[in-house]
Amino acid sequence: MTSATRSGVPSATLHAAVEVEGLTHRYGRTEALRDVSLTVPRGSVYALLGPNGAGKSTLLQAAVGLLAPTAGSIRVLGTPVEQLTPAHRTRIGYVAESQRLPDDLTLAQYERWLAPLYPAWDHALADTLRARFDLDPSRRIRALSRGQRMQAALLCALAPRPELLFMDEPFAGLDAAVKDDLVRGVLELAGSDGWTVVIASHDLVELEPLVDHVGFLRDGRLQFSESMDTVRARYRWVEIGTGTREARLPSPLPPHWVRSEVAGTRVRVLLRQDDEATTQAEVRAQYPDATRITFEEVSLADVFIGLAREGRGQTSSQGVT
Repeated sequence: MTSATRSGVPSATLHAAVEVEGLTHRYGRTEALRDVSLTVPRGSVYALLGPNGAGKSTLLQAAVGLLAPTAGSIRVLGTPVEQLTPAHRTRIGYVAESQRLPDDLTLAQYERWLAPLYPAWDHALADTLRARFDLDPSRRIRALSRGQRMQAALLCALAPRPELLFMDEPFAGLDAAVKDDLVRGVLELAGSDGWTVVIASHDLVELEPLVDHVGFLRDGRLQFSESMDTVRARYRWVEIGTGTREARLPSPLPPHWVRSEVAGTRVRVLLRQDDEATTQAEVRAQYPDATRITFEEVSLADVFIGLAREGRGQTSSQGVT
């Protein structure tokens, strides 16, 4: 029996910032998303990963009401997205690489126009971000470079201190120093203030220390949506000293071997595992004369690259796959 609050809303909804159920979206005959269901816990930093064209942007646009899905439902901060009021939207931020800004306004004019719409607009944070990005508030937005326009969009999304922030490739055009400063500074602030952040990005190295939940989309289908602890426990690098002059990969490869590398007498495999003892027995069955079998933790980038390659139907061969 599902527990409920005094208002009759399931308690699971209260603990979720975003609930997506059976989401499908088509552009004509092209199916961008198919039957996607996921939950983003409140206060989490959720990374939505997947190759280009996987459906990440479509999902985020549906979550903020920029497009109506073909089927399924989305609740944002406990409210169906189609029922979000202007008051709800003051608690939600959105920034995207493709976002359009009013070119005819200066940044200062744009900020002055936005600030009254958001009760929580933080002028001090806006000043800090403007200085960090070295943005001239007197310049018209049309005169800003691509990277500066992205910085301006980030400033205007973060200054309202949103309870829920959607970010779609937000670091495009930012140099490494600014990107690192933004990720480690502003997103850490978001975490300490209890914001929920849903971010689709390829900047995995910078994001990984902050991410606590991750979802992976491929061809519009959700492959998994789990905590980072679960992902780290499920995937492992296994290094095998084969004891032979020239190592070989088994053919066919076991289905849960996601990525493999061969160098001399050594084989290194990224794989999904049930538990370490079972995995070790399976590896030993493939390499009965192995002199060494060691396990290493994986990074988020390792998992992303492995799953993206797996999705393209690549098969392992000698060298790196």
